[in-house]
Amino acid sequence: MSMKILIVDSDCQFLRKARDLLEPRGHHVVHEANPDRALQRLLKWRPDVIMVSTEYESCCNGTLLSDFSRLQPRPAILLTSAMTDFTKAWQAWQRGGDEVLFKPLLHSSELHTAIMSARQNALCPTRRPVARPLAMSA
Repeated sequence: MSMKILIVDSDCQFLRKARDLLEPRGHHVVHEANPDRALQRLLKWRPDVIMVSTEYESCCNGTLLSDFSRLQPRPAILLTSAMTDFTKAWQAWQRGGDEVLFKPLLHSSELHTAIMSARQNALCPTRRPVARPLAMSA
């Protein structure tokens, strides 16, 4: 099944790798580095999956995911590149994300697995955890 995938991230290496992995499988990948343009494209193009960097999601106060979550189905994957961003990713996930993907990709199957997991979580929201992550002690 071919999907339209919108990637909102400034990481060119991730974008290149994602395209290399997704386009040969028949998926149409579109990249937007500007969050405002991404939101406009999101509402007009209606992608099947959106991948949002935690840096963009937090600067938009959750509007990318909340607007996307009004569309059904709405699988949204949060992209984060460091464990220090995990709290931001968790907060964004609670506002409408369906999966978190850590960069860099260590194996090619990670991207496909994240998409499938996000789709399942979007369709069955009861599968998503609701507990807050444990605070890390110093």
